[in-house]
Amino acid sequence: MIDPPLPVLSVSKITVPIEIDLQSQLNDVEKSLPISFDGKQEQCEGVSFNYKFIREPINFQLTKTGLYYEVDGKFQLKLNYCPKCHSLWDEKGTCAIPRIYASCGVGEPMRRVKVGYNTTVSITNSYIFNTETKLKRFDVIDPCEITVFKYNATSQVEKQVKNQLQSLEKDIDRQIESVDIRSSIKDVWRQLEEPMNLNDYGFLYLKPKNISLSPVTFDATNKRAELTAELTVEPYITTNKEQTIYSVLPNQTTYTPGQGYALNILVKASYDSINKIMNKNLIGYKIPFNGKEISVDSLHVLGNQEQKLIIQVYFSGSKKGEFYLIGTPYITEDQFFVLTNLAYDINSKSILLKTAKWLFDKRILEELNKSAKYDLNPLLNETKTTITNQLNTQLDEGVFLSGTVDRLAVSTILLGASGFFLTTEVSGNMKLKMK
Repeated sequence: MIDPPLPVLSVSKITVPIEIDLQSQLNDVEKSLPISFDGKQEQCEGVSFNYKFIREPINFQLTKTGLYYEVDGKFQLKLNYCPKCHSLWDEKGTCAIPRIYASCGVGEPMRRVKVGYNTTVSITNSYIFNTETKLKRFDVIDPCEITVFKYNATSQVEKQVKNQLQSLEKDIDRQIESVDIRSSIKDVWRQLEEPMNLNDYGFLYLKPKNISLSPVTFDATNKRAELTAELTVEPYITTNKEQTIYSVLPNQTTYTPGQGYALNILVKASYDSINKIMNKNLIGYKIPFNGKEISVDSLHVLGNQEQKLIIQVYFSGSKKGEFYLIGTPYITEDQFFVLTNLAYDINSKSILLKTAKWLFDKRILEELNKSAKYDLNPLLNETKTTITNQLNTQLDEGVFLSGTVDRLAVSTILLGASGFFLTTEVSGNMKLKMK
């Protein structure tokens, strides 16, 4: 006997919101950038100067689509002016008249400036942050006007300091791009490849196939980046643990918005599982009839015949022996496993006709039919708890996976050669947090 054609299940998807706490990364950016820098420009004729710039701590402000942050700074400037040079004594030239010296922010409060940066963030197909930082604001709050030789040095300061500040753009990008999101995504992928031990009910294999990521957004209040991973999986449950085959984290596919997870799972189980269910209800079940009584000792599913279970029943009481039943199983909407249309198998008649003809009375079958109904809800609730425990775990240092199972239901049963198949629906929510 071979297994019947298995049902084609709809695609199963898992949507995992990801939260990345940026506070520590932003602190690292702050620590990595220089607090001060200086520069100079020397020439014989005209204005020569040197300056020093000092910044205050960066005030990070997150918008929905990126990072914007402002920096308060201050500078001091020393200048000297030569209207005319001559080269009589040296090649570099010498000022023909004494130089005029001036300064601003020296011996007085340093002059204030306000600087603003904007950073856009995306994620590459290989799960690496890609950022682009641009200097968006440079406002000199306290101009530097030299009245001695009627020179406004503000534009020179702006040009020189802006060059230095723009060179920091790459440093900022480097720090943010160093956030290792790829390793966390790999941890999730590997966790989903691991079988979930459902205790006495087997192992759940999710078998992830594809993954895509949404655009990155930002939570300004909690200073965190937010995105969503969507995975396509081919889940199944088997009572026997199989060897796990790990796969390489694939590149991203096109993202389509989703919510939570909805799994259509094919459950493969041995007939022993049905034995456990039926024996739990029927062992010791007593059937009175015409002053006689038999007690069901045990039941054993031997296989199937045309999608009907063949069941061997051992009994004792006024008579002792065995007989065989056939019945059609199905799953009710309220999650009961039910055997219907119970009938004696032909083998029973050949064995028992001479010894216990009364067993074949239809009232005996009616009694058995009443008890051939098994509540699956306790099993399903226990399985929901087990899956929830498996979903709530620490994947790595600072990486936490959490999840819930909101619904677990069995829809159909299909009988095979060595076992049976259930189509099961599981839905809930998952979340990944990185600190």
